[in-house]
Amino acid sequence: MENFFTERSHQTRVNASLSDASALYSGVVQCSGIGPVAFLIYVDDLAEVLLQYGVRVKIFADDVKVYVEISHDSTVNEFQTVLDAIYAWATEWQLQVSLEKCAILKIGYVSDNNDYYIKKCATAKCHVLP
Repeated sequence: MENFFTERSHQTRVNASLSDASALYSGVVQCSGIGPVAFLIYVDDLAEVLLQYGVRVKIFADDVKVYVEISHDSTVNEFQTVLDAIYAWATEWQLQVSLEKCAILKIGYVSDNNDYYIKKCATAKCHVLP
């Protein structure tokens, strides 16, 4: 296992061209047997972190879905706290959050007109799906 995770390099092939080798310091090796299992072990504690907030979480590969019922004003703040926790976890583990892929889906009668943010900045506002 140590040999699998240390002193790795990466090259990219486009048609017949091959890039120079670069050191690979993080990430999961694709097309490997142990890679997907290693990634699941890597992200498993995110589910544990989010359980503290009492939200339902679904994780598949590198996608995370959080289910929250917004029933009153205090749950608005709780949900923003969950988003902050996800960002803090990703930052700690040196993972990028794909802000352009983040979205909020509101179901049912929703009077929640609040904006939610990743990283607490206006440019990182979560997209609201119709």
